[in-house]
This record gives sequence, C-alpha cells and structure tokens, in this order.
Amino acid sequence: MRRVVSSVTVALGLLGATVALAGVAAAAPAPGASGPPAANPGQKRCTITDERLRELSGLVATKTGFIVINDGTEVAARKRIFFLDSKCKIAKEPVRYSGQGPSDTEDLALSKDGKTLWIADTGDNPDSKERRSRIALWSMPVAGSRLPTLHRLSYPESKPHDAEALLIGDDGKPLIITKVTSGKAEIYTPSAALKSGDTDPVPLQKAGEFTLPKTQTENPLNTFGRIAITGASRTVDGSRVVLRTYADAFEFDVTDGDIVAALTTGKPRVTPLADPFGEAISYTSDGKSFLTVSDAARFTEDEPLDILSYTPSTSTAVPLAPEEGGKPAASKSWTDGLSLDDITYMVGAVGLIGLLLVAAGIFGIVRARRRPPTADPSDTSDPDDDPLGPRGGRADDDRRGGVYGGGAPAGGAVYGGGAGRGGPASAGGAVYGGGPRPAPADGGYGAPAPGGAGVYGGGRPPAGGGGRPPVSGGARPPVGGGRPPAGGGRPHGGGGRPQGAGGGRPGGGVYGGGDGGQPGRAEPPRRGGQEPDYRGQRPARRRDDDAPNDPYRQYPGGGRGHRGDRY
Repeated sequence: MRRVVSSVTVALGLLGATVALAGVAAAAPAPGASGPPAANPGQKRCTITDERLRELSGLVATKTGFIVINDGTEVAARKRIFFLDSKCKIAKEPVRYSGQGPSDTEDLALSKDGKTLWIADTGDNPDSKERRSRIALWSMPVAGSRLPTLHRLSYPESKPHDAEALLIGDDGKPLIITKVTSGKAEIYTPSAALKSGDTDPVPLQKAGEFTLPKTQTENPLNTFGRIAITGASRTVDGSRVVLRTYADAFEFDVTDGDIVAALTTGKPRVTPLADPFGEAISYTSDGKSFLTVSDAARFTEDEPLDILSYTPSTSTAVPLAPEEGGKPAASKSWTDGLSLDDITYMVGAVGLIGLLLVAAGIFGIVRARRRPPTADPSDTSDPDDDPLGPRGGRADDDRRGGVYGGGAPAGGAVYGGGAGRGGPASAGGAVYGGGPRPAPADGGYGAPAPGGAGVYGGGRPPAGGGGRPPVSGGARPPVGGGRPPAGGGRPHGGGGRPQGAGGGRPGGGVYGGGDGGQPGRAEPPRRGGQEPDYRGQRPARRRDDDAPNDPYRQYPGGGRGHRGDRY
C-alpha cells in the first residue's frame, strides 16, 4: 500500500512540474512579440556628490538649478533644505527648520505663481513602531529668505496614512496623495484654512481616490515599485500634473485647474523611468521634461547619484484600465488583475510543490523497499505458497488426513485423525492420526487393526508389547505411518521403502509427517536405495504421552528417526 501511495505522489508531482513548465512557457513572451516597454535610460543632467544628499526624496527645478530635501533622517546635518546650481553643487547655505524640525519629509511643491515652496512632512511608514496622529506642511519663500513655517494637519478619525506626494491647486490649497501598497490611492485636502505654528491640527478631508494603470515596467522592487506613489509635480502653467512610482511617470491633463478631477477621471500617459529607487520628480521650468532623482541609501558607495531628464511620453503603450464597454467590475475575474510577475510566481509555486511531491514519493518508494515485510495475522497462507487448512495444516493434507491438524475422519477421529490417503475413515474412529491403510501383502506391520480401528498408523503389533513384527514379508512399513507400539518394539528393517505417488510417502503420515506421496514433493532416494539400519545405536529419548509415569522412553531407531517419524 505504501508503494502505491508513493507512486501516486510521484505521479502528481510530475504532473505539477509539467503544468508549471507549461505555464512558464505560456507566460513567456512569444518570439517576436513585444514585451514590457523598456525604460528610457534618461539623460544625465548632473551628478550629486555632497555626502549629505544620499537620501533624497523631494525635488523642484528652478531657473538656476534645483531645490532638494532628504527623506526622514536622524542625521541633523541632513535635516535641511538644500539649494543646488545647474551642476548639482551646493549653491548657498542650506536652510534650517524652525522648532524641533520635521519628522519625515517626503516631497516638494511650488505654488501656482512659483513664489512659495511647500514641504510635505507626511511620511509615516506602516512598519514604524509608532504611527503619526498628525502630519505637517512647511512653507517658505522659494528663495529661502526666511525659515519655513509649520502647519499642523490630521487625517479623518486620526487614521494614519503614509503619503509621499504633494501638489498645490490653483486655489492655493495643498493636495496630499497617499502612497499605495494595495487598493486605491487617496487624495486629502484641508477642510479649513491652515494655521501657522505648533497649534492644534486642521482636519483633512478626503477629496477623491483613484487607481493608477498597472504597467509591466521592470524595477528592482517589482510589483510594489509599480504601484507605490512616491512623488508629484505640476507644470508652471498648471495644465499638467505628473505622479511617479519607482518604475513609471503618469502624466495627466488638467482642465480648469481641477487637479482632483484630472487624477480621478483622466487617462494618463505613461513614461517608464530608469532610476531604480526614485522618490522625487519635477517638471523643468519650461515644462518640457521630467527630472528625477533616486534615494541613494540603497546604492553602493561608488555608485553615482544623478539627476536624470526624460521626455514625457505621448502614447499609452502599456496596459491600461478597460475602455467603456469592457468587462464590468462585478464580472471581472481575480486573474484579470494579475501581472506577468504574479503569474510567474504562481506557476513557479506550483512547480515547486510538484518537485516536492516527486521527492516525497521517491523517498516513500525507497523506504518501502528497504522495510522488511511484516507478517499479517490474518494471512493463513503457507510460506511455500500452499494454502492452509482450517486447522493450520495445508489444505491438501486436510483432505487426505494423517497429519497433525488434518480434517476429522468419519466417526470422530481423535487428536487430528483422518482418513488415510485414498481411503475413508475407520468405522470405529481412528486414534491419533490412525486410519485405514492398504494392507501389506504379508499382513505385517501396518495392516488394518481388527475391528476397523486404526491405531497410530495401522495394524496393532502382537500382544505383550516390545515385540517386533514378523520378518516375513520383508516390507518396511511406510514412513509416516502409525505410532510405534507401546512396548518399544521396532519394526523389521528389511526391504526397501515403498515409493508413494510421485516419489513421496504414502498417505497417513504422523504428527509432522511427510506429504504422503503428494505430487511435486518427491523425496530423493537414499544412496543404494536402502534405508540405513539403526540397530546397535544408542537409543534416543522421547516423550511418550502413553506412559505418564515414565517421561522418557527409548525410541527404536536411535537418536534420529526416519523422516516424518520423529515426534
């Protein structure tokens, strides 16, 4: 049974591995097919070399250079607003924050007139030990003529969110866009005028939500890198806005200054990006290009940190949401939202499970082969594959009788008695395996007992015990015949042993006797065709059930009797 189970396990494992290989082949792009759009490497504008600028998260382009900030950091020297020239060199002294400074700065944005710089202190990583109950915005003149001003805000019901993108609308209100790890991105805006300083927070209200199109752009962060929103920017004239993930830039057209409507209802143009861990994006001052920069905290020490320039895409060459008339949301299958990577991972998991099943099955088969066979208590078969009778003997012995455990003869045989081979049971009931047997020609040892009651293999010896049957006739009684006389006599040894059918013994053997001439169980004749004479040898001692006061008595024939004659 174990081998059957193990074989089935191997078969299932091979099936799983085959399905996985077929799935990988199906998921792989066909030769000549267009794969995911390759990211334009971007044009390098300059390389940042200042060691304080290794965790950049916000970027704004000016007519003379760039303004940048770091991500949340514990290093005081990095908690500044940095002004760079067009060659990425520090242009002037960095500006400090007021008070205790920011908690986790993430993005920069310019007002519509370009005179005010806004800083989003909105980071709140989901794995943080303590989530923020309130967030902050900082505002200052774009030239850095005075310290930034603090503005406190809080989400509805004080529910925490991680947000890394900031836009400023035509009305001067900030729009905070949450970073997405699953589900939809949310847009929040202040429900009242902002307050300055460390005051009670102004409540935020939800202005809308949206989902970015799923792309196939390759990125070190895979699926997460294609959906997490890490930055935003708006053109000087306010006609376009752009959101970025680690993998792509999504540009939306804005009508009548309504940024919320553009994000929630518009269809973006998607530009693949090449900076691997980019968390900042900005339009150039003329609005013709995107500028991006990576958070270099994951870079090696010798890897350069460049500000890159991209030309915005004018097409939607990547997978987008279904057009009108497409599959309704309620009837969509869960597989519709799977990306190529998701399918590959699932197929790979099926293949791995298949290989594990194959290994388990092979292990089970090998172990089953090495395990010694265990006896089945319900098995009544003979080790030689002969079926056993109901009394423990072989079925054919039960039929012919004469063996211990043979079938009961007619008339109520005693202690395993049964009819001899080829003959019915004695009328008077055979005793201890006795039964009628064909009489020898001389009527000697082994002849039927008077009255029809066979005693231990046939005829009864002369009265008085201890006597030997007459020598006349010369025929030795068949091996496996009746029980020796009680007087300890030994039958005459003259003459050869008669051969049973097929070379075996005649039927009617004693306890442990031979097969009585059963075909296929012939006994090879002894050398010379004669039985050895045991006279003169030291008699063996045997147990005699007929002499309860004498536990041992001599057994004629010496220590070793004929085959099948030993008790």
